Amino acid sequence: MTALDRAAHQGTGPVGTWPATAPVVVLHRASRSAAPLRALGVIGLLLALPVVALLTLWPSHLLLRVKPRVLSGLEWLHAREMFEWLYWTRLEVLANVAMFVPLALLLAFVLGARRWWVALGLSVAATVGIELTQHFMPGRVASVQDIVANSLGAVIGVVLAVSIEGVVRAARRRSHRTLVH
Repeated sequence: MTALDRAAHQGTGPVGTWPATAPVVVLHRASRSAAPLRALGVIGLLLALPVVALLTLWPSHLLLRVKPRVLSGLEWLHAREMFEWLYWTRLEVLANVAMFVPLALLLAFVLGARRWWVALGLSVAATVGIELTQHFMPGRVASVQDIVANSLGAVIGVVLAVSIEGVVRAARRRSHRTLVH
């Protein structure tokens, strides 16, 4: 417990007295609980962004190089009556959704849960930018379906980030209450 926390809990401080719920203490506590998530978000984005750039902006589509192997794997699964609902087009859509879940989640961690809408807007803008860039690249195909799938992934990522940050904040408040009382 810091000196400010002790002073706020005891109702005294360097300037006189203040209530135990002083805004300074609340803001101090909120920013400290979000710090590990922000650090995780920054590190995660530094690792994830180059991978996404490589997958989405490489001139020859990387997925087409592995497509024959993936198709043979799907055929193997289908022959054993497993994942019969999964085929190449559906897998590609799911991959687009999955790619933007961690990006939006990490971005929301960096910006904080209160700015979830900024993380979502930046994620949608990124997918639109990627698809516009792909439109002008030989061998790449831009699609509205990719924008929708990536945006759905961004929504899922932002919802997860807000939920995780809420759980972390609640756990911090509970642990702080047990330490103080």
